[in-house]
Amino acid sequence: MPVGEIAGEALGAVFRVAGRLVFEIFFELIIQGTGHAILRVIRPDRQPSDRSAAIVGVVFWVAMGTGGYLLYQAAAA
Repeated sequence: MPVGEIAGEALGAVFRVAGRLVFEIFFELIIQGTGHAILRVIRPDRQPSDRSAAIVGVVFWVAMGTGGYLLYQAAAA
């Protein structure tokens, strides 16, 4: 095998691991973690599923982004 091909395979593996790590941190901790915390406050007697926590987390962060943008627009005007 040529050295370039070996280096390409090694870099591909490193980027795959780094991408998976970023996905784990971003999606599972930030989005699902936020959704899980919100659902535990709303329904303390039930354990939220991963899907419902992800949906609530995405809705929360979209609302926060939209609210921040609208607040910025109001302050800049």
